[in-house]
Amino acid sequence: MRDMTPRAHGTYGHPNTSPKPLGSRHLWRATAILSCTVLLVTALLTPALVEAQSSQAERALTSVSQLIASGEVSQNSVLRLGFKQGNINAYLGNNLELQKEWEQKTGIVLETWIIPQKPIQQVIASTTDIDLTVARNHEFPELIPLGLTEDLTPLFAEFGFTLDDDLETGYIRPDLQAYLGDRIAAVPADGDPVILYLRRDLMEDPKEQAAFRKATGRDLAPPETWQEYEELVRFFHRPDQGLYGVVEERDPEGAWMFWLPRYLSMAKPYQPLFDADMRPQLDSPQGIAATESYLAAVRYSPPGITDAGSNYSYTLPYYMQGKAFAVMSTIAAAKLLNGDKSPIRDRILAAALPGTRIDGELVRRNTIIYGNNLVIPKGATNRKLAFLYAMWITSPEISSRSVGVRGGFTDPYRWHHLRDPRIRKIYTPQALEVFAEAWPYTLPPGTGIPGDSEYLDVLNANLTAAARGELTAGEAMRRTSDAWEQITDRLGREQQARHWKAFQSNFRVTQ
Repeated sequence: MRDMTPRAHGTYGHPNTSPKPLGSRHLWRATAILSCTVLLVTALLTPALVEAQSSQAERALTSVSQLIASGEVSQNSVLRLGFKQGNINAYLGNNLELQKEWEQKTGIVLETWIIPQKPIQQVIASTTDIDLTVARNHEFPELIPLGLTEDLTPLFAEFGFTLDDDLETGYIRPDLQAYLGDRIAAVPADGDPVILYLRRDLMEDPKEQAAFRKATGRDLAPPETWQEYEELVRFFHRPDQGLYGVVEERDPEGAWMFWLPRYLSMAKPYQPLFDADMRPQLDSPQGIAATESYLAAVRYSPPGITDAGSNYSYTLPYYMQGKAFAVMSTIAAAKLLNGDKSPIRDRILAAALPGTRIDGELVRRNTIIYGNNLVIPKGATNRKLAFLYAMWITSPEISSRSVGVRGGFTDPYRWHHLRDPRIRKIYTPQALEVFAEAWPYTLPPGTGIPGDSEYLDVLNANLTAAARGELTAGEAMRRTSDAWEQITDRLGREQQARHWKAFQSNFRVTQ
C-alpha cells in the first residue's frame, strides 16, 4: 500500500529534478568490494547447481557476481531505485540495514529516489534513468503493451527463478500479483486486498449489543451481507456525539476500488464487467445494486467525504481519532491503527468484506486495490541487476525483514510472512488471519485490458457524481456503460475482447 502517514507538502525528488538522492555512491564501497570478491569464487558454479544448492537470496547474489566476473556488469555500477514515500523504508530496511547488506555483498551501490504519487505510466514516461520501480496491479495492462516496462518472463528463464506459490514460503497468489496473461509483468512485493475494520470496543459493549438486538432482532456481529453492513453503520451513526457510522474512501480518483468488490459479489461465480462481446454489464440490476450500496455508505460518512483527496490519508487518521465506527482499507491499516501512538489501539476488529446471498449462498468477492509490485522500466540501464535485486529483496529470507519494517508500508506477500513473529506483532494475528482468508475469493483489479485508465476514469467520475447527489445509481451506470462502449469501439472491439478473455483466465475463485 502507499504511504498512509500525514506529511508536509513539498516537491518529490527523482532523477530528472532532484540533485541529491537518498542513496550514497561511496558508502560501504570498501567492504562491498571485499565481500564481492568472496562471492566471485562461486561464479564458476553452473546455474543449475547454484539453484539446487542455495536459497533465492543466495542465488541472486551469486548471479550478480557472475555478471561482474563476465564483464557484462561493471563493479562500479549504480542501481537506481524509484519508490514511493510510503514504501521506500521497507526496501532500505531499519537503519538502512538492507541497503547496507546488499551493497556489502555485491559491491553494487543503491541510489534511491522518491517518485511522486501519480500513475506509474506518467512517472516512467517522464523519467529515463530509473532501473526499478513499483506499479499497482491494475496498471499492468498499460505497461508492457505500451512499451513502458520489461516483460520479465525472459529474465526469470535466464536466471532460473520461478514464482512459487507453496503455502510454506511461496508468493501469495502470484497469478494476481505478477501476471499479465501469460507474461510476468512484475515481481510480487505488496499484498493489498480490502479489509473491513470495526470498533471492537463498541461491538463488545453489552449496552450496544442489547440496543442493536432490540433495533434489528439480530446479534451485534460483523456483517455478512452488504445490507447488514449498511444496517450496522447506520446503527452506529451518531454525528451529534462525534461518531460517524463509516469513513469509507470516496476519493474521486479511486472511486472504483471500493465499488468493485460490491459489484463482483453480485453474481456467482462473479459479476463480470463485460460480456464476451465487450458489452458493459454495468447497467444491470446487479450493477445498480452495487452502486446503491456504494452510495449508501456516504449517508453515514463525515462531510467532505467525496472531496478530492479524501483517500486513506484522510480516512485513516480520521478513523484513528475514534470518530467513526467502520473503515475499509488494506492490511496496512492494521499496522497504523494498532501502532504505539494510536488512540484506538487494541480496540479494532478486522473483518471480511460483506457479500451477497445468492440462492442461499453467501458470495464474497474482493480485489487488490493498491498493490505496489516491482517492475523494470523499458530500456533500463541495469535491467539484469534490477531483476536480481528484486529477487533478493523478495526472497523468503530477506522479505520478512523488509515487510517487518514498521515505518514502511510494504505489506505481506509471501505465506510465511503471516507466521513471522515480527510481522504478527506489527499487524496483529487477528488482522493477518482475516487477510489470509480473503485471498481465495480475491479477483484481479480494474478492467485488465488496454485503456484501463480511461475506463476507470469514467467510472470514477460517474460514481463520484452519484455520491455527491448529482446522479442516481442507474444514471451513473448508464453513462458509464455508454462511455465504455465508445472507448471500446475506438480501441478496437475485437482486440479488446481478446484481452478481456485473457484477463478473465485469472479469475480463479476457490471459495
